[in-house]
Amino acid sequence: MTAPGPLPSSDSRAIAFDGEIVSLLPLGLRRVRLDNGHMVTVLPSFGRATEVPLVGDRVVVEIAFNQLKGWRLARRP
Repeated sequence: MTAPGPLPSSDSRAIAFDGEIVSLLPLGLRRVRLDNGHMVTVLPSFGRATEVPLVGDRVVVEIAFNQLKGWRLARRP
């Protein structure tokens, strides 16, 4: 039996979760409520200045196994 929640992403070294942005924080950080009910604070994704996610937007949040700085916004579905 597998645990629900993490989905494999295009990068095999990362785990991805679907969620919704619930608040905007200073320095471009976002507070995201994951579909499993957990709340995380995520870093902005770099190189996508035209796609600024706002409160209420659905996003995919990823964390890589070798990433020490935490969660980051991966893409918008």
